[in-house]
Amino acid sequence: MNQETQSLALKYLKRDRLVQLCADLVNIPSPTGQEGAVANYIAGWLGQFGIPVQLQEVEDGRPNVIGKLKGSGGGFSLTLNAHMDTSFSGTEEDLLTLGEISESGRPQATVEEGTISGLGVNNDKGPLAAILEATVALKESGVSLDGDLVVAGVVGEVGKAPVGRHKGRVARGKGVGTIFLVNHGVVTDYALVAEPSSFAVTWALPGVVYLRLTTRGRSTYTSFTRRNEEGVSYENAIVTMLPVLKAIDQWGARYQKERRCRFPGGEIIPKVNIGAIEGGLPIKPNHSPAVCHAYLDVRVLPGVKPLDVLREVESVVAQVGASVEAEMYLSQHGCIGEGVEPLREAVETAHETVFGAPPPRISPEQTSMWNDVNVYNSYGIPSLKYGPSGIGTAYRKKREEKLAIDDLFRAAQVYLLAASTICRGKRST
Repeated sequence: MNQETQSLALKYLKRDRLVQLCADLVNIPSPTGQEGAVANYIAGWLGQFGIPVQLQEVEDGRPNVIGKLKGSGGGFSLTLNAHMDTSFSGTEEDLLTLGEISESGRPQATVEEGTISGLGVNNDKGPLAAILEATVALKESGVSLDGDLVVAGVVGEVGKAPVGRHKGRVARGKGVGTIFLVNHGVVTDYALVAEPSSFAVTWALPGVVYLRLTTRGRSTYTSFTRRNEEGVSYENAIVTMLPVLKAIDQWGARYQKERRCRFPGGEIIPKVNIGAIEGGLPIKPNHSPAVCHAYLDVRVLPGVKPLDVLREVESVVAQVGASVEAEMYLSQHGCIGEGVEPLREAVETAHETVFGAPPPRISPEQTSMWNDVNVYNSYGIPSLKYGPSGIGTAYRKKREEKLAIDDLFRAAQVYLLAASTICRGKRST
């Protein structure tokens, strides 16, 4: 697409419409498993602009929403992908993880002083609004595309997995929407995943393993508690777990130091997190627990088998001397995308057009996350991550969700330019 045509298409991006769309998406609660209302809203929003829409039922009440601009034929196709589920709910159930819920951490949008805030605006409703607005602007511009442009809002990207008594749709995440999408025919030559990246680009991400460690003891009433010569309650499953967790934390420090993956776009540093522990009944602390579970998130370098990570963890806990059961309940491979260069070039050129400078180099924190880029790359669909990032400390200390409206609009511009470049490119065969 020549510069004149691209400039024409950019004029159809409407800042106020984009902000309103983003606010509307934030105002509809959509924690993992409860994305249906957002999907229906998006379907109606796209439909009013004459864009054909498909609601693809992943499970009852949980559809992916898919819009398509049909190309004339002979060109490359592209999916613009963003997820509809939010990492948290904005309710009291978040308190054990977050400690407190800020005003910007609730599903209520606030627009003021050039920013928009509210639960999910960073991850991923701001980027989702930007790809939707970019698609509508291309439609309204009348620019003809050679290849199809697909815009997809997907369910279940957020990292959750069923385990033990934690079951049901609220526990089914970590790519289930995009996996369903590609397994049921919504495939394109390339996929651009709109995720927070501080406007940097990555096409390589780690895999992930979720593990449950279990220690066992005996349920004993407080007055019958027995201790060994060192004074340790040796029948208490929680007490037995304590040295196990210390060993895991020390191993985690070695793990991230010894395992690095450098690729042309940046560096992956896989880390280990002890994410949860459960045992006993808070309303009945007069009995020691017979069972204690600890839950780990271990990031896995591309090319490493999740089973190898499980065996390494088993080796670490065996050295503690306690009897520990280790169970893997989620595994996702890491990937370095192949054949992604045309998409990368399109995004980087679009970014430079909008910002007047090349994209920044991505930080290890941003390229050491997991998202749906891995799903596409594992299916042989070249994919990368690109998007704005919020203001403040979304992943440190107090969790805030706030996005500069200028950044939101710039993201939509880049998505439009990159999509038009890819979908106007003719295939050689």
